[in-house]
Formats: sequence, structure tokens, C-alpha cells
Amino acid sequence: MGKMLFAVLGGTLTLGLRPLYRRLHRRDVSIPVIIAVSAVCSYVLSVGWTVLHRGGVDLLWEWVDGQPLTLRSFSGLINGALFYTFIPMVWSVLYFGVKYYQDVQAERERALAAEGQAHRARLQALRYQLNPHFLFNTLNAVSTLIVEQENEDAERMVARLSDFLRLTLECDSDVEVPLADELDFARRYLDIEQIRFGGRLVVQEDIEPEALSALVPPLLLQPLVENAVRHGIMPREEGGTLLIEAQRVGDRLLLRVADDGLGLSNDTDTGSGVGLSNTKARLNSLYGEDHRFTLQRADGGGCVVRVELPFHTDSDADFSLPKPEDTVPEAPLPSSPVSS
Repeated sequence: MGKMLFAVLGGTLTLGLRPLYRRLHRRDVSIPVIIAVSAVCSYVLSVGWTVLHRGGVDLLWEWVDGQPLTLRSFSGLINGALFYTFIPMVWSVLYFGVKYYQDVQAERERALAAEGQAHRARLQALRYQLNPHFLFNTLNAVSTLIVEQENEDAERMVARLSDFLRLTLECDSDVEVPLADELDFARRYLDIEQIRFGGRLVVQEDIEPEALSALVPPLLLQPLVENAVRHGIMPREEGGTLLIEAQRVGDRLLLRVADDGLGLSNDTDTGSGVGLSNTKARLNSLYGEDHRFTLQRADGGGCVVRVELPFHTDSDADFSLPKPEDTVPEAPLPSSPVSS
């Protein structure tokens, strides 16, 4: 019972150090200062503890017995204080150690939160840069139709543009969408372009049914097909064919957008066009090294864009992006009449 009482008393004495240590921690003083203050405070505290626990009792009995109190009488008190300094010193180390750990964790959480906010801001900025780019091109096409007095086609194009922009604004850049929805986005854009080009723009699709449920970033295909139409097919007087392919190979989703147009221009040769640059930046931000994006000349003319992503669906609750070394070698997609 006595030991328990003294243990409680010792713990109570250490509580007196907390206000001082809290001030030191808030002022962010140097480690040598913390060590010096902790050592002094621990010794002072141990003196009080020794007086109460050991020295005080011994000195009291000597005084009761009538023995003179000499320097030797206090030597036990001094030695006991040095011995018991270890206990509050350990408590001090634990206190500052816990505070340091909490600071590191808080800083890590702040860094992760800031990184997440910056990540979302980058994606939003890329998305908002894409929308005006597409909007400018489409409105320019509407203007051309009006000048040419093709009012019916202009009205249809404005209606398609309204539908497309509505879907664009409703989608969340932080949430992946099924490939089926992304294909619908691309078809809305192609509907607009087919109104302008008429029979000069032929669109073909080769989509595996299993690939339709794969989750992909929103507005992934639209800039790819826009690049093919604007830089490959539009400059040709006879127009051309655009092919969109998608398939699952193991745990990977392979996408392919090909055209039989003029081939790579100076901008598209390096993938530096606005749409392609934004797409590459978004994929790099979302998937890091766990994706592939290639832009190549087609064998028979035109160009081919290939995108490889990890395959996952809404049912993959425990999905996490595979490590880069787990990426499977690039598998060729089915041959098409565009690249032959």
C-alpha cells in the first residue's frame, strides 16, 4: 500500500513538469536546451521525491533519536536524488518523444492533404484547359455553317454541343467513369464533327464487351479522337476513317485510336498538342509509371495512339494500382483497316 501511495505521489510530481515542457515544445527550442532543462528539472523533482520517500524519513528518525544532523546525514539524500533522477528523466524523454511523433504525424497529414489538394487542382486545371479548347473549335465550326447558310446543321451541332458540355460539367474529374460512358462522351463529339464533315468522316468501333465496364478517367478519349480528326482527317479533302478499339488483356485495359489521315504534324509528332499534352499529364498524375501512352505513325499512313491502363471495375472494392514492375508487356491490338 505504501509503495502504491509513493508511486501515485511520484506521478503527481511529474505533472508539475508538463506546463514547462509544453511551453518549451510550443516555442520550438533546440534539443540541447531541452536536454539541459529536462536534466535540471528531473534532478530538482528527484530531490523532492527523495525527501518524501527516503531521506526525509531517515533524517526524521535521526532527529527523534537525538543524533546530530551532519553532512553525512544528507549524503544519502544527495545520492538518492541522483539515483531517482533517472525516473523523471525517462518520463521527460517519453514526453518529448511522443510530442515529436505527434508533430511528425501531423506534418505528414498536412503534407498529404496539401499534395491531394494540389493533385486535384492540377487535374481540374487540365480539365478546364481542355474544355475551352474543344469549345473554341466547335463554335468555329458552327460559325462556318452559319456563314455557309447551313442553318439546320448549325442547330443540330449546337444541340449536340449543349448535350456534350452538360455531360462534361456533370462529370467529376476525381471519379473514374465506365468506358461505356467515356465512349458516349466521344460519340457526342464525333456526332458534332460528322455534322460538319458529312460523309468525309467515317467512324468505326471495335470494342470488346468486357472492356465496357472498365473504369477510366473522364474525358480520356475525346482529346484523342479530336486530335485524329483535326490533325489527320480534316486537312484531307477526301476525309478519312477513325477507328476506336478497346480490349482487356489480363489485368490491363488497352485502348487504341487510329486514323488514316495525313500522319503526324510537328505538334503531334512529339505529342505536344494541347489535347495530347493534357491527356499525358492527367494520366501521369493519376497512374504514375503504371500506364503507357504512345503516339506513332501508322504503317499505311495516319497515326495511332495507344493507351494502356490497369483494368478495374466498380466491383473491385480492394483495387489498388499495380506496381510498375507488374505491368505486362504491351500486347498488340487487333489489326484494323485504318493501319493496313
